[in-house]
Amino acid sequence: MAEQTVQELMTDISQRMTAMGEQVSEERIKTLITSYLDGLKGDEGFVRKMRFGPNGGDRKLVGSKFARWGLSIGDVEFLYDVLQSAQARGLSKGPSEELQNTFEALSDAIYLPQDQVREMDKRALDNLFPRVPTRWYHGPDQRLAAQGKWELTRAYADAIRAMDTAESGYGSQLIGAQYVGELWEAARMESVVFALIDTFEMSDPTAYLPVEVDFPELLFVAENTANNSSNYDTVKTGSQRVTVTAKKFVMHQMWSGEMEEDSIIAFIPFLRRQAQLGLAYYSDSLVINGDDTNSASNINTSSDPADTKHFLAFDGIRHVALVDNTGNQKDLAAAITYDALVAPRGRMMDSTRKVDWGHPKDAGDLVHVADPETADAIALLDEVITLDKMGPGATVLTGQQARIGPHPLVRSMALAKSLATGFVHASTGNNYGNVLTFNRRGFKVGWRRRIKVETERLPATDQSRIVYSLRLGFGRFTPTGAASGIEAADLIFDITL
Repeated sequence: MAEQTVQELMTDISQRMTAMGEQVSEERIKTLITSYLDGLKGDEGFVRKMRFGPNGGDRKLVGSKFARWGLSIGDVEFLYDVLQSAQARGLSKGPSEELQNTFEALSDAIYLPQDQVREMDKRALDNLFPRVPTRWYHGPDQRLAAQGKWELTRAYADAIRAMDTAESGYGSQLIGAQYVGELWEAARMESVVFALIDTFEMSDPTAYLPVEVDFPELLFVAENTANNSSNYDTVKTGSQRVTVTAKKFVMHQMWSGEMEEDSIIAFIPFLRRQAQLGLAYYSDSLVINGDDTNSASNINTSSDPADTKHFLAFDGIRHVALVDNTGNQKDLAAAITYDALVAPRGRMMDSTRKVDWGHPKDAGDLVHVADPETADAIALLDEVITLDKMGPGATVLTGQQARIGPHPLVRSMALAKSLATGFVHASTGNNYGNVLTFNRRGFKVGWRRRIKVETERLPATDQSRIVYSLRLGFGRFTPTGAASGIEAADLIFDITL
C-alpha cells in the first residue's frame, strides 16, 4: 500500500463515509481512528509485529525514515559517525537535522577530541613508567631507570610512538556507543578462537599481568619445645609477569557514489556486516598466527611479508609450538589418528611447577582447533563416527566432530593448511593439515581502544573510503619470563590429507 499522510487518510475516510450517506467532522474521524488503535493494544499479534519489525526491535525509531530503511539505533549511530567525520573533512554537509535529532535523542555515545585522547594516553604512560621495577629494564635503559630518568629510556620512547594515534588529525574517539558494542559482540560471535580467550581493558598502553610461577612447598618439621627455638625454614612463592602492549590495526572499506545521507542509508547495514565478518576472521588469525618476525622466516609466509601484515603485531598461539617451545609439537607425517589427538595433553605439562595445562579441571578450557579439511578427516575416524563408541555425539548422527574426548574441537579458516614443516607458504605447497591445541587460560587479549571510524572522499574515482582503527594487545603466560617456558599450547602438523 502506498504511504499516505494523515491529511490524505482523513480525506479518504471522509469521502468513503460521505458516499455511504454519513456526514462526519474531522474531530469525529480522529475519534474513530483513536478508538480503533486503542482497541489494538490488546492484540498480541499486532503488538508483536510492531515490536519485532524490520528495524530490529528499536521501537523508538518507528515512524522515521531510518525505520523504513530497516536501520537499528546502532546503524543510526554508525551513520551519524560516518557523516560527522566526512563533514570534518569538507566532504559532506554532515548529518541532517532529522539524523542529528534522532542521534541526540537515542544515543549514549560520548565523543572526545583527538588531542584529549592523546593527552590521556601520555598521562597514563607518565604514571606507569616510574612504577616499573628497574630489573625489567634492559641495557642502557636499566642505568637510566636506576637514576630516575625513565622518560629518557628507549622503552618510554617506543611506548610514546606506539601511543600516537593522531596521524590524520581528523575524527573523534568514540566511547560507549551502541553500534561499537554491537560490532564487537557480532564479531566475537562470528569468530571461533578469539571468542574463547578472556579479555581485559587496558588502562595504559602497556599493561603487566601477574603470573604465578610456583606455590610454596609444604615442609615436614619437628615440634619446637625450647623457649629459644630456631625459626622454621621459610619458603618462597615465585611470581612473574607478562607484558601486554597495545598495537594498532586498521581496516578499509570502499564504495562508489556520493556520501550524502540519503544515498548511504541503505548501504549502512551492509558496511557494518562486512566489518563484523572482517573483524571476526582477523581476530582469530591474530591470536592463532601471530609472529612478529618481519622476514622470510615468518611462520606465515616464505617471503619477506609486507610491513602492514596483521600477524606481525605480536607472537601468537601457533608460534609457541613452532618456534618458542618446540617440545610441544608433533610432526605426524601421516594421516590423523585418535591417539595423535590425545597425545598433546601429555606434552602440555610443566613438571617443574606442577602445572598440568593439558588436563584442566574444566574440560572446556582445553580446545582443539583444526583447519576445515583436517576437521572433516577427524569426523571420519572409527573412534568417533559410530554410535556404539560415541553415543549421541557420533558423527554418523551429527555430521561433524565437535569433541575429542571431553574437550571441544572447533574448525577455523584462520588455521590454514601448511607445508610439511608446519610453516605456511606464501602461495603454494600448503597441502598438510594442522591441529592446534591450547588452554585458553594461558592467554589474554587486552583492549586499549575498541574502535574509531573515519571517512575519506576520493573524487578522482568517485569513491568513498571508511577506515576502522583499533588497538589491542595479546599476552601469553610464561612462568620463566621467556617464551620458551610457555606450556599452554601444542601443534600437530604435517597431517596427510
